[in-house]
Amino acid sequence: MTEIDHRQLTPYPESMGTTELVEQLLALPIAERVEVAQALWHSIDEGLSSEQHPDGVIDTASRRDAELTSGAVASRSHEEVMQAARRAIGCE
Repeated sequence: MTEIDHRQLTPYPESMGTTELVEQLLALPIAERVEVAQALWHSIDEGLSSEQHPDGVIDTASRRDAELTSGAVASRSHEEVMQAARRAIGCE
């Protein structure tokens, strides 16, 4: 498999929408789609903060569970979380 150097990638072309980009990626042969998927996953992993990284996820989950159990924080429903997420990214 060819290793992709993320530093040499050109900026995302503003003229191409996400839908068009996804359609073009899905038209690639399977081996190339796997390569793109691996490159994307690698870029996501590099962009995670230490709290989001798999090593920190268990610690964060344990801390959040203790906060919820003790009543230190209030829980929110899935719908409340999704509404807040939509507002945060301007999709409402």
